[in-house]
Amino acid sequence: MVNSESILAMVVSTLLIFALPTVLAIIFIRRYGASWAAIGVGVLGFLIPQVMIRIPALQWLGQQPFYQQWAAQPWFLALFLSLTAGLFEETGRWIGFRYLLKNRLRFQNALAYGIGHGGFEAIFLVGLNYINLIIFSMMINDGTFDSQVAPQLGLAAEQIRTQLIATPSYLFLVGGLERVFAIGIQLGLSVLVFYSVKRQEGRFYWLAVLLHTLVNLPAVLLSTAGIELLWIELWVAGCAGVAVWFVIRSHRQEQMKSIESSLAEFSQNS
Repeated sequence: MVNSESILAMVVSTLLIFALPTVLAIIFIRRYGASWAAIGVGVLGFLIPQVMIRIPALQWLGQQPFYQQWAAQPWFLALFLSLTAGLFEETGRWIGFRYLLKNRLRFQNALAYGIGHGGFEAIFLVGLNYINLIIFSMMINDGTFDSQVAPQLGLAAEQIRTQLIATPSYLFLVGGLERVFAIGIQLGLSVLVFYSVKRQEGRFYWLAVLLHTLVNLPAVLLSTAGIELLWIELWVAGCAGVAVWFVIRSHRQEQMKSIESSLAEFSQNS
């Protein structure tokens, strides 16, 4: 039996993952005048580079003997996965701002892009998976899992059952919290690449790639080394805190620039 605390934790995480991006999108659009188009481009900024290009490429590489040898080295695997994630996502972000949002290069839309990107990432990677786990948990508890699911999944069915029963309940809640932290990080990276395009300074793009890599690298290394999940989440939470601080600081600077511009225009007209 899957205990009720685990199912409740999965439900809470799922609601959080779907609700947070939705609420933030509404706030940015209604209060700050962000564009729905920026959110849509943010979704594409994860869907195309990651889901449609990088993940299939990694699946193909995983079948190649040369890559299997290299991937046996934890440092190589962690660095390669972290660096390619940074390159693919930040390049997609740069293309989105440079070409798809070139007429909407406003700070509000940089944040809206981050919500679309981070929100879709959270739903795709964790939210949809949690929905399946909730359904499987309920089927295990009511006795229909063996007759309706197990024949189709084969050996994987027993692995799923063991995972759901043996995993501590709080870990299912951690999955939702991690996506909250990841959305904060995506907001910060979106602002960086937004500045790269708007100010035509490539260093902000490369800084975003570097920071994206540095966020992922310790998390991947710690997970492959079997380090307790709490330490991984603390690292991600710390990175999210820095990213949110950067977003708030940048927002204040943008407000000051807007005020100064308005005062200058008023002085010229008076």
